[in-house]
Amino acid sequence: MKKLFDFFASYGFAVVLLILLTILTLFGTLEQADNSLYDVQNKYFNSFFLTHDLFGVPIPLPGVYLLSVLLFINLVCGALIRVPKEWKKPGMLIAHGGILYMLVAGFVTYHYSTSGQMTLFPQERSNKYQSYYEWEIEIAELEDGLYGRHWVIPGEQFTDMDVDDTREFFHPDLPFDLMLENYVPNTMPQPTPGDDGVEGFTLAPKPLEMEAAQNAAGAYAMVLNKEKQEVQSGLLWGFSVAPWIVTVEGKDYAIELRHRNWTLPFTITLDEFIRDLHARTTMASNFESVVTKAEPGQADRKINIRMNEPLRHKGYTLFQSGWGPQNAGPNDRLFSTFAVVKNPADQWPLYSCIVISVGLLIHFLQKLVSYLRAENRRRVS
Repeated sequence: MKKLFDFFASYGFAVVLLILLTILTLFGTLEQADNSLYDVQNKYFNSFFLTHDLFGVPIPLPGVYLLSVLLFINLVCGALIRVPKEWKKPGMLIAHGGILYMLVAGFVTYHYSTSGQMTLFPQERSNKYQSYYEWEIEIAELEDGLYGRHWVIPGEQFTDMDVDDTREFFHPDLPFDLMLENYVPNTMPQPTPGDDGVEGFTLAPKPLEMEAAQNAAGAYAMVLNKEKQEVQSGLLWGFSVAPWIVTVEGKDYAIELRHRNWTLPFTITLDEFIRDLHARTTMASNFESVVTKAEPGQADRKINIRMNEPLRHKGYTLFQSGWGPQNAGPNDRLFSTFAVVKNPADQWPLYSCIVISVGLLIHFLQKLVSYLRAENRRRVS
């Protein structure tokens, strides 16, 4: 155990980890020339292990997630446990504690944060935002054309399907089961002559887009009654403008493949979108949104959201991220898009940098004082 502890606490182990982190950062940056940022992040930074293709040669490497865990262990063993505790010189202990704090912030962000977008036209309101990449299937009971009870199938239960896979989903409160077939991460419905396909359409697979948010997932769906007999077949497509409506036992249900949704604890209404253009161009020099935040039990609050001035409330941050349509004329109605982030560790990197800075400042000031004292004694002698 002592040898194992010495290995994890060693300077050599720390150097190897930092070199590997540098190499993976370089490979991940270069990989973005051919792949989306989302795919590169998952491959290099969110993984335990990966295979990098270097001039046609596959090279197995540890992922940044694994290296970060090992670096955390190295700092705990080497910088906190094994290091001599000289409380008269606390600077380096404080600085290393700040680095550990930053690694914990990354862990919390990865596992507990959510991010997505909300798009509103003037006078529209919403308390929901949707993921850029994650998918889910919602089944909602329709009552007089309005959504009643609803059930959600998380994306992790079907996005790992291969093209030839079949998967069945059921719930005791639903009078039918839902079967999915031929899930495709990016597809486009195409009309099919004759009786091929579903209602004259089939899903044509497409290459994955450079920007993962532009991928439109799709799958063939089949509604089965409890005796496993087919009731109706249809297509689920991520960019469909309307849900698939099925009728079972006299009730209507809406089934929709969509980006994953989350609910805010408050509602945002877009009162006005302001866009300033550069002279004689269609390029925006400034764009901002005037919104009203409404929350139960509190007075409505009017807020301006602009670049570098987000709305922060109850752990959520709303950034002004875009607008459209990009080719809009002077009298066209514009929409505003907000990037919405929920991150419990939102400010932790800032706090960790402050802790590291304080630790280094104390350390170097102590070194400076020691040096000045030594110089003073040398001159006196």
